Amino acid sequence: DAAVAYLGRAVHYSPQNALFQAYFGVALYKSDEKNRHKAESAMQTAVKLDPKNAKIRMILVDFLIDQKMMKRAEGELKRFLELVPNNKEASSLLAKVRG
Repeated sequence: DAAVAYLGRAVHYSPQNALFQAYFGVALYKSDEKNRHKAESAMQTAVKLDPKNAKIRMILVDFLIDQKMMKRAEGELKRFLELVPNNKEASSLLAKVRG
């Protein structure tokens, strides 16, 4: 819960920081599953801010997989691989999501 407050404050003061947004989303979701929509919104914002950042994209994909949204996870991975075609982690995860 403390992480949510601190990361929320970080996002407030630096809304263009993609990592702050991504980790805020994770903290929201981990603190209370009822926050999943707010969490996803923060993660989506992070992806929009830094679309080529593998760490941020994997945070969103892991969330989607955890929520059993496999088609959306697959779409995120495909979009990421269009931007960064040689990312082995994303390619491997895409194969798992499809299989």
